[in-house]
Amino acid sequence: MAPTTSSSVYSLGWSWDVFLSFRDEDTRFTFTDHLHSALCRKGIRTFRDDEGLDRGEEIGSSLLKAIEESRMYIVVFSKTYAHSKWCLDELAKIMECKTQKGLMVVPVFYHVDPSHVRNQRRSFGEAFDKYQKVPEDKVMRWKAALTEAANLSGYHVQDGYESQAIQRIVQDILSRNLKLLHVGDKLIGMERRLKEMASLIHIDSNDVRMIGICGIDGIGKTTLAKVVYNKIVHQFDGASFLLNISSQKTKTDLLQLQKQFLRDILGEDIPTISDNSEGSYEIKRVFMSKKVLVVLDDVDHNDQLEVLTYYCRTFGLGSRTIITCRDKYLLRRCGVDALYEVKELNCKEAIQLFSLHAFHMNSPQKGYIDLSRCIVDYCKGLPIALEVLGSLLFGKKKFEWKSVLQRLEKRPNMQIQNVLMRGFQTLDCDDKEIFLDVACFFKGEDLDFVLRILDACNFHAKRGMLVLNDKSLISIFDNKLLMHDLMQKAGWEIVRWEQSHNEPGKWSRLWDPEDVYHVLTTNTGTKRIEGIFLNMSVSNEIHLTSDAFKKMTRLRLLRVYQNAENNSIVSNTVHLPRDFKFPSHELRYLHWDGWTLESLPSNFDGWKLVELSLKHSSLKHLWKKRKCLPKLEVINLGNSQQLVECPNLSFAPRVELLILDGCTSLPEVHPSVTKLKRLKILNMKNCKMLHYFPSITGLESLKVLNLSGCSKLDKFPEIQGYMEYLLELNLEGTAIVELPPSVVFLPRLVLLDMQNCKNLRILPSNIYSLKSLGTLVLSGCSGLERFPEIMEVMECLQNLLLDGTSIKELPPSIVYLKGLQSLSLRKCKNLTSLPNSICSLRSLETLIVSGCSKLSKLPEDLGRLQFLMKFQADGTAITQPPLSLFHLRNLKELSFRGCKGSTSNSWISPLLFRLLHRENSDGTGLQLPYLSGLYSLKYLDLSGCNLTDRSINDNLGHLHLLEELNLSRNNLVTVPKEVNRLSHLRVLSVNQCKRLQEISKLPPSIKLLDAGDCISLESLSVLSPQSPQCQSSSSCLRPVTFKLPNCFALAQDNVATILEKLHQNFLPEIEYSIVLPGSTIPEWFQHPSIGSSVTIDLPPNWHNKDFLGFALCSVFSLEEDEINQGPGLICCNFEFREGPYLSSSISWTHSGDRGVETDHIWLVYQPGAKLMIPKSSTLNKFRKITAYFSLSGASHVVKNCGIHLIYARDKKVNHQTWYTSAKRSSYGSGYYCLEETQPKRLRGGEICEEGSHA
Repeated sequence: MAPTTSSSVYSLGWSWDVFLSFRDEDTRFTFTDHLHSALCRKGIRTFRDDEGLDRGEEIGSSLLKAIEESRMYIVVFSKTYAHSKWCLDELAKIMECKTQKGLMVVPVFYHVDPSHVRNQRRSFGEAFDKYQKVPEDKVMRWKAALTEAANLSGYHVQDGYESQAIQRIVQDILSRNLKLLHVGDKLIGMERRLKEMASLIHIDSNDVRMIGICGIDGIGKTTLAKVVYNKIVHQFDGASFLLNISSQKTKTDLLQLQKQFLRDILGEDIPTISDNSEGSYEIKRVFMSKKVLVVLDDVDHNDQLEVLTYYCRTFGLGSRTIITCRDKYLLRRCGVDALYEVKELNCKEAIQLFSLHAFHMNSPQKGYIDLSRCIVDYCKGLPIALEVLGSLLFGKKKFEWKSVLQRLEKRPNMQIQNVLMRGFQTLDCDDKEIFLDVACFFKGEDLDFVLRILDACNFHAKRGMLVLNDKSLISIFDNKLLMHDLMQKAGWEIVRWEQSHNEPGKWSRLWDPEDVYHVLTTNTGTKRIEGIFLNMSVSNEIHLTSDAFKKMTRLRLLRVYQNAENNSIVSNTVHLPRDFKFPSHELRYLHWDGWTLESLPSNFDGWKLVELSLKHSSLKHLWKKRKCLPKLEVINLGNSQQLVECPNLSFAPRVELLILDGCTSLPEVHPSVTKLKRLKILNMKNCKMLHYFPSITGLESLKVLNLSGCSKLDKFPEIQGYMEYLLELNLEGTAIVELPPSVVFLPRLVLLDMQNCKNLRILPSNIYSLKSLGTLVLSGCSGLERFPEIMEVMECLQNLLLDGTSIKELPPSIVYLKGLQSLSLRKCKNLTSLPNSICSLRSLETLIVSGCSKLSKLPEDLGRLQFLMKFQADGTAITQPPLSLFHLRNLKELSFRGCKGSTSNSWISPLLFRLLHRENSDGTGLQLPYLSGLYSLKYLDLSGCNLTDRSINDNLGHLHLLEELNLSRNNLVTVPKEVNRLSHLRVLSVNQCKRLQEISKLPPSIKLLDAGDCISLESLSVLSPQSPQCQSSSSCLRPVTFKLPNCFALAQDNVATILEKLHQNFLPEIEYSIVLPGSTIPEWFQHPSIGSSVTIDLPPNWHNKDFLGFALCSVFSLEEDEINQGPGLICCNFEFREGPYLSSSISWTHSGDRGVETDHIWLVYQPGAKLMIPKSSTLNKFRKITAYFSLSGASHVVKNCGIHLIYARDKKVNHQTWYTSAKRSSYGSGYYCLEETQPKRLRGGEICEEGSHA
């Protein structure tokens, strides 16, 4: 199979450099023949029609193709040129290409006056006298082409030697540098990159621009520059592409580059240049009036840029300079206008590029797909690696591929290694050390953390990181250090070859668990080792002795860690003797998760230590004697649950971060901690034995203090003076009774969290003085009965959470919270009213009063909160919300769930209210006005509000943006017809509407219908989503679910219609499921089974283009003698056997208090496109499939199940089968057939004639 590549953007395979247009009988055997020969001798591919032109009335298609595939045109105007319609058509096509593609046209006026051509005089005018019968539009096109061409700069051959004129023309053509650069035909991913480059080059602009192309070595910078060059070179007066500039270092080399530069543009040597200064001046002089394209490839030193780009800003208008360089700093320094960083190929592009080299095809050869994916995954989108390994594996057997893969896991390919290490070789000594530390230890780590550690190693880390980033050896994203996998492997290989490749004890760094294990258990470590990182999660158990570290006197970095989940150590695999000693006094970083000793060794010297982390340790005290730690900045003893003594930090003055969270045995803080003037973060979360905390006034740099979960701490210390930097104070779950008034000495406090401080009785009356406070959390402070008056404006407070407090009312002065955006009063059961002043909080976006069971009235002017987006009043005594609430144009979420009380305490005239609301006269339930003013509403919950059909029938149709509607537990008989007009509605809940009989006219957008426990439901219409309205929306591809448990009154014909429509009308890409009463797997299922699992054999090539997906079914019920325990979860998991494991699950959660009282069917359609396919797998490899059905959270059991493969070719046939077998699906012992005409209903598993008693 021949390789093919996308060519819509970068197919630049011009067939001809020059197209010669001429009048055959005038110049074919004279001037044109000599010109053609001269061009060919210079290697310029020149098209000349050797068969003659006058061969008919219309220009030939082959000639048109030659014009379109030429990069430049020479038009020889001779006396009878215009007498040939063929020539004129040819010229018109040439000028069209010039206009559309920006191509170059060079006119040659051979013994004719250019003005005669321009104005169609003399012989050119005589020619047009003959064209009276030619259509006028064609004649005008010819004349326009002649005029435009004659206005171009060209050559007038009248007197003198023709050979000299030809020489000048050829020289001009050569100076325009029409030679294209070879880039091969394997240009994968280039189209995307060219589009991105085009947005930076601005080819149509007349300004002079410089564009830099940067990226890791081997990423394709040079290839991209070549393709861009080939794409646009024809639009310039001259061009030069200087390759591999990095190899040119000396002044003589640079002078040769300048000469090459000039020669490329001018087409001739300038021998008078003797030094770089003269060269730079000559470049300026020659090019200041020329529009030129310059590409400088692989620049790696500023001297190269100085001599080649110093005067580039003086080049002619429209000039472009493109520079490829791995070093972003050099590009910025020379002042590029735009910087393009070449990224790795995506997975699809990588597969294609690798396949072109490994198989000479666009995709992997059959039988090599999995192996190819492994190689591509190894390369991580790096083109050089894909090309090298692809070429290496071309024509090789499978066992050879596997051998290469095994070798790559241990050692990188040297050809790739040499390319990647070019940037490394340009680094100075310190930067090389930083690179190797990142490669071996710090890839993916937080940048600030790494800078702290490496600065302590005297590496000038911040500058070094900038250098590595500029040279594309690392990248920094979201403050994380990133490095390409192959670059990391190259760094590892450098370390391995430092001394002895096979003796890890002589390497400077150890990172591989096997190598670390070997060195530590054989005591082969030497003084060359500077860093050890051991991942205990993948290491064997180790019993260490002091001898293991005895010779490592230069050890800087030591980390023994575990990939812990849930912040816990699963098992400790590294054991230490009680007399363990540390030999190195060079440690800057010590991190040892699960440290097994009760203290650090007595000989521990932390003089150079910067960070100490002993999380989840067995420490009781950190050290027995006071230690001098002058450089220590971070101490992390988190979750050391046996720690009973806080370390004395009197001689650790630089500590900035102290983490003692989870030290559950720690009773108090050492006084020295409060004297740490540099301390920024103190975390003592969940120190449950902590009962006393000293004054924090001395912590003048403190930003975050976390005492949450310190359940025995009942007093917060007085603050003796201003603490300017404290931003967060977390006292959640403490036993504090009150905050001291001196809390106002925290002028920059942004967060005060006192959630679940159940003993809190009072807040300081001057809390309004905390002018910077943004969030105040008092949720769960059940002893708090009063919120203080706000005597001054607090503009910064945005979030006020008072959930679960005992507050009875809010003070009117809450109006001073000008910036308040969220106010939550959830479950404030003593709250009886809201102040009218709350309506003046113009910034308020969220107001929650749910669970305030004594709140029966809302302020009438609530509609003034024009920015309110969320209002929740669930479970309140509100029955008549103010009319103004329903004119909030920005409200997106509204909930009155469970508001069903009497309206006897109404504050508005009942008669007026009924007139305004057009409501039922019984005065019970929530009274709703018109909802038409809620233009932005997306979520509406009116469940449990005693609503009837009249309450809401005319209220919903104007909520055009509504997505979720909950009408559950109401007295509805039918779903409001207005629901059909809600074109964005995705979720409709009507469960436990016990009077509901009919659900009709659902909108096409519906994705979830929850109608469980609607025991009177008889009719349900399923609208097909095939309408244009649905198909135009991407939301149509979301799963569709119908929940109909315990809907025993559904007519049997209606059940069958539901199933038939689901199967027939829903799109193949949509997953859908339905739960409804039933006890039999439908007959059309090919593979039914008893129990909770089914296994089937898959036919060969079962996963073809016609395959749509799987139909799955299960019958479940309550277990015998079990009491219904409420909601349950139903899941289905797939296992494909005789192939890689694959799992997909679907769930349905039953809500409500009835459970599932009889047998029910869960029917699911799972599209094949939604299956989670591993990258290295193909489905046709699978030969068996098993579906497991399971239930949890309820006392149910799966009785039967089934699986069915659905194909497009069978779909029409299966429609009737589905419909028929659905009618036969038995409820109890009933059997349904098509001949039955009298509708029947189902109750309690029995079939009843309409009108009879169950």
